[in-house]
Amino acid sequence: MSKGILIFVGLGILAGCFLIPNIAIGQEILAVSSSLITISICSLLLIVGFELGRDDTVREKVRKVGVRVFVFPFAAIFGTYVFTAIASVALPIGPREAMAAGGGFGWYSLAPNILIAHSARLSAICFLQNVMRELFGIVLIPFVAKRVGYIEATALPGVSVMDVCLPIIEKSASNDIVIYAIIMGLAMALAVPCVGIIAGI
Repeated sequence: MSKGILIFVGLGILAGCFLIPNIAIGQEILAVSSSLITISICSLLLIVGFELGRDDTVREKVRKVGVRVFVFPFAAIFGTYVFTAIASVALPIGPREAMAAGGGFGWYSLAPNILIAHSARLSAICFLQNVMRELFGIVLIPFVAKRVGYIEATALPGVSVMDVCLPIIEKSASNDIVIYAIIMGLAMALAVPCVGIIAGI
C-alpha cells in the first residue's frame, strides 16, 4: 500500500511536469478528478458507517469499555491541533494553515481535496503531511507500543489505524486494544471535514 502511494505520487508529479504542460488541460483534469474523488469518498464513508453499524462486537466492546474509550481520540485530535499551531512558528505558513494541513489526520485522499478550494499549495502540503503520517505510523507503531504505550500507538497513523494499520496494532499491542484503534480512527475521520472550517473555506 505504501509503495503504491509513493509510486502514484511520483507518476503524478512526472505527468504534471512533462506530459500535461497545458495549464487549461490540467485544470480540466483536476475538475473531473475532484468530482470523482468526492463521489468515491462519500461512498467509502457510507461503507465504513455500514460496517460499523452492522458489527455487533464493536457496539458491545464500546459498552464494555465505557465512556473512557472516547477520551483518547479527543486528546489525540486536540494534541494534533496544538502541535501543528506551535510548529507553524518554524514553517512558512501560519498557525491556521498548519492546523488545517495537520487536521487531515492521515486521510490524504479527503483533506487535500477539501483544501484545494482554499489553496493548491496548502492542499499539496496537507497531502504530503498526511502520507508521511501514515508511513511513519506504520514504521513507529511497534516501537511506540513497546516503549510508550498501546493506546498512544493508536494515535500515530491517524485514520488508517482502523484499517491499513489495524493488523500492525493487533500484532504490536493486543486484541483488547482494537476497540480503541477503531474509535480513534473513526473520531479522526469525523474530524477531517473540519479542515475546511479551519482554513476559512
